[in-house]
Amino acid sequence: MSNRAVIEQYVRAVQQGDEQAFAELYALTKKGVFAFAYSIVGDRATAEDVLQETYIKVKLNICSYAPNTNFSAWLLQIAKNIAYNSVKKSKREVVCDNDTLSAKAHPDACSSAEYTDVLQVVNRVLAKEDKTILLMHAVGGYKHREIAKILDLPLGTVTWKYKNALKTVQKAIEEEQR
Repeated sequence: MSNRAVIEQYVRAVQQGDEQAFAELYALTKKGVFAFAYSIVGDRATAEDVLQETYIKVKLNICSYAPNTNFSAWLLQIAKNIAYNSVKKSKREVVCDNDTLSAKAHPDACSSAEYTDVLQVVNRVLAKEDKTILLMHAVGGYKHREIAKILDLPLGTVTWKYKNALKTVQKAIEEEQR
């Protein structure tokens, strides 16, 4: 059974009130939502907040999802709206750098120093769309075809941008290690 079919089964169960199905749906899709949110907000702690808020909205609005459409696209649209609202809100706030605090506060969420360093390089050297594609594939586990559909880009463009983004990040990491 395909990943999409499994997700649709969980969605139907969640729509009928199955709490365990919601937990399974969350476990199956959270990496992709986190990667997508991170590509927009550029901060791990904020991306985690967006992730949690996204699933709260999903839980509250799951009945409005039309079965057998594209749940991933629906889910990422919710995450995108929340992420952009978060970015707008943060522009109005005084922001302080809490990377170290967030790593300590969230030990279960991507806490290794190497992972954090790579995410910082990704944030620094990649354009927004390239970062989104790289993170959705590498962290979120989305296939290039799914990313192309979600971002409304040609498949060839997505694979090309992914490969170039990967090379750019690898080159930046190698330069930092010198």
